[in-house]
Amino acid sequence: MANSSPLRSQVLSSPDRSCLSNFLLDGRNNESSHRDALAAAQAEHDRVRQAAIRVYELHELKEEHSRILEEGRREQERLKTEAAIALEEKRLQELKAKSIKPPPPPPKPEPEPAKPMGKTADEEKPISVAPQLLQRSEPLAQAQAKAHSPVPAPLQNGFSNLGNTASSHAFAVAGQQSQTQRPSILSQNKELQKGAKASQSQQPVAPIQKPQLLKPTVDPLSDRYIEIHQALKKLRREIVAASKVAGSPLKGKIGTIRREIRVSIGQLTGGKGANVQPTTKIMSLLRQSLDGQLPTPLVDVSQFVAVQREPSTQDVPNNGAELPSLFIYLMNISAKGIISQFINECGANPKAADPIGVFTAQVFSHKDFSWRGQSLIDILMAKFRVVCPVLFGSRGSDKTERGRQALGWKRDGPSWIQEQNHNDRMAGLGAGFASISLRDFSKASKSNPYPPTHYWKAFASIVNSPAAEISNTQLVVLRSMIDGHEQRFLNFYGNAAMAALRLALLEFPERAPANSSAAASLRALADIRRSDSGLVLA
Repeated sequence: MANSSPLRSQVLSSPDRSCLSNFLLDGRNNESSHRDALAAAQAEHDRVRQAAIRVYELHELKEEHSRILEEGRREQERLKTEAAIALEEKRLQELKAKSIKPPPPPPKPEPEPAKPMGKTADEEKPISVAPQLLQRSEPLAQAQAKAHSPVPAPLQNGFSNLGNTASSHAFAVAGQQSQTQRPSILSQNKELQKGAKASQSQQPVAPIQKPQLLKPTVDPLSDRYIEIHQALKKLRREIVAASKVAGSPLKGKIGTIRREIRVSIGQLTGGKGANVQPTTKIMSLLRQSLDGQLPTPLVDVSQFVAVQREPSTQDVPNNGAELPSLFIYLMNISAKGIISQFINECGANPKAADPIGVFTAQVFSHKDFSWRGQSLIDILMAKFRVVCPVLFGSRGSDKTERGRQALGWKRDGPSWIQEQNHNDRMAGLGAGFASISLRDFSKASKSNPYPPTHYWKAFASIVNSPAAEISNTQLVVLRSMIDGHEQRFLNFYGNAAMAALRLALLEFPERAPANSSAAASLRALADIRRSDSGLVLA
């Protein structure tokens, strides 16, 4: 029995089943059990809540730390900016305090007689592209034009005869190029030297003349462009009124055609072949207005061109005095769409101006859309004159009502639009003007509707402004005219373009009003071009 007792105790023992037994108790749903469960739930809730509060407080501390760091960074940037402004202001004051006495003009050399059997003394010396070449006699300039890049002769001979020169100093340094300059300019110099030598062997050397600084004036066609704009507004009212007359062939069509042109111009992009369809669509509508599919009364075309034209002696289309009024109206709508596209798309993205400039050149250089053998691009320029007058020599103050009106500020109801919106408009128009006036037609069979001489005149009318008349609008327009277009400018004008760019990007901003952000942006463009494309102006 003694041996069986331990065994019996092991058999009779069982595991602790207190939890199970408590669950099976009849009192599991009594008030005490519920209180215990609620207490346990409340304790767990408090634990989770406290953990969440700690996490939230930690997040708040991190956010506050980040805010303090960001505020400190902004303060550092502000201090750096103020220090830079103070440094620039000090440098400007030092520059203003300096004065350089100009040297006396050199005596005019006596013209040497021609030596047909031998070389002249001037021919023995290496020729540099400087004011001497720009001031040679007319036969020498023609020889240079042949040796230079294939641009029309008026561009080659027009450096000192455009009516608006960049500056006498600019041309005085036109031939002084650094070794880091672009190879294309150096190659152009060599070609000019060859052409000059070939001409000097046949022509006597004219005396060298000191370039004169011509005071720029408002474009003489400026007022005429305003008259054209008024005539176009009158024509638009007449066409719209005629389209509302019962039985008119234009009934219900004018609005549709106008929308189709605007939509097509809005589809112009820089993609290869992407502009074929919208360009074809617009040209088709223009031809329909010419061939009589939509008959409209004839109108005298002379009221829509800046310079009166005589009938061409050659066999050219549209040689009469009148054209269908619908055609002029659609050319006006196309011009308006081009201007709107420049304003809306090119202010923030100047590169978007190039496909619009290509389309403009295609339409206005087409012989079917010309009059008496010349382009009708005066319709487009009349609109440019109204929206961006500084391109045509207009000046004024951005701070006065009269000045803003002269500079092309747009009104928003009774007040003017915001300055940033105005700057975006002017930047887009400046880029658009450059994309139109700097097109190379040397390999095209068509005539250039708006040659680069117009770009030179607009450029000179801005950079030759007296310091007291320089406006922020001029600085914005000038920068957009240069940014991305400098290589084409150099291709057309070579060393003279280098001198003009040096004047515009380095010297002109120094004469601008103090603390002008637009002037600082113009100066910065010179540094950007030096680092991006190796264009050294200093």
